[in-house]
Amino acid sequence: MKMKIEPWFGCGLATLVTTVVAVSAAAELPNYEGSFELQVRSNIVDGFNLPPNSSFNSKTPSLADTGMVAVSLGIVAGDVDTVGLWLGGGGVGSAVWTNDSGPFISDCSLNNSGLAVFPLGFASPDGLYFFDDFDGSSGLLTNKPIGSSAWTGAEVNVSGQTAFRAKFSTKHAWVSYDGEVNPPYHALEIGLEPTSPYWYLYTPSFNDQRLIAGKTSLAADHDADQIIVCDELGACTVLVEDADADPTSPFSSFANSVSLTNTGLVAFNAGLVAGGEGVFLTDGMTTLTIADTTMPEISAIDFFGPSANDSGQVVFRAFDDTGLMAIFVGDGQGLARVVSEHDLVPTDLGEGRIDQHDSSVVFGGAPDINNAGDVAFIATLTPADNNQIEWGSGLFIAYGSRIFADGFESGDTGAWAVTSP
Repeated sequence: MKMKIEPWFGCGLATLVTTVVAVSAAAELPNYEGSFELQVRSNIVDGFNLPPNSSFNSKTPSLADTGMVAVSLGIVAGDVDTVGLWLGGGGVGSAVWTNDSGPFISDCSLNNSGLAVFPLGFASPDGLYFFDDFDGSSGLLTNKPIGSSAWTGAEVNVSGQTAFRAKFSTKHAWVSYDGEVNPPYHALEIGLEPTSPYWYLYTPSFNDQRLIAGKTSLAADHDADQIIVCDELGACTVLVEDADADPTSPFSSFANSVSLTNTGLVAFNAGLVAGGEGVFLTDGMTTLTIADTTMPEISAIDFFGPSANDSGQVVFRAFDDTGLMAIFVGDGQGLARVVSEHDLVPTDLGEGRIDQHDSSVVFGGAPDINNAGDVAFIATLTPADNNQIEWGSGLFIAYGSRIFADGFESGDTGAWAVTSP
């Protein structure tokens, strides 16, 4: 039986989840088979929608509800001093912004209006930068609060507000920014206050209500962990705790990254006191098991964080029952396999395979899901019949809400019909 999740936004939050509900009944989820479209491919000798010898290896894409997708570029056209931002959709796109001063670029975030934000280090100056696809403008967004030296986990919401984790020497703060000139401009400096109960703050997640959620540690050595949600004024509520913080908790540990939806749901990976690990979705009142290692389809959960949409669909990386790397989407009632190691996919060079010439990892970064159920992911490619030839890495969208129209070929635009999953 499906457990109903009552969203907590606007109706108050429970302070602790005490049970984990495993749901196994079948549910209708998107069928991703045959829905793949290559957006961009990077390789040493060639590329698709990107100059040769560019790279987005180990980066996580950001997928908007519009079907547009962005990814940070660690190297552009073989110049190790040049980083960039790739933006596109429908099989078309390009590097829309570059910087050749030798900075380091972290993962980007893209909203539905085409506004992307991304942190730069070793730049002049360091800080959080932006690119706006509406008018092509770009530049430094902020390098505040004063005294901060790094800005990680940046996300931009529908209003153009951003949130990130700012580093101050050995401490951190979760910051929400909306163009305010003077600090604290709604900075959540809970990691800095002398009376703060938090010993450490991890990568946050941000939503359209300007709420921030994330993992925190209450004690040194990363012990006694919680997942909390905080508003722009710094009022925080506990959603779940591990067994070090609450001995009755079923969770032995939490992974470092979470995903907060606009409906007040938080997806997270966790280890279990009873053994094994899983992916979970909570509203602070009820926690659903999206997937765990007792399920026949799953042998292990990858350490990359999950991504959830407003319907409660969660995408995550895992290993399947044969030990192959795979990406799944679940909703607490069922699982849909998006793509797996060795799967055949369409590319600009013809039919390709998600593979490596050896046992190396085939997926890069974490997958992302939008509110249409579409999934963006990065995978290494080879020819279908020879995994000793490298075709580099491809950024794909697997369409959960669309089917390809007759005559569709990779690279066509506007060639899908909208359907209900």
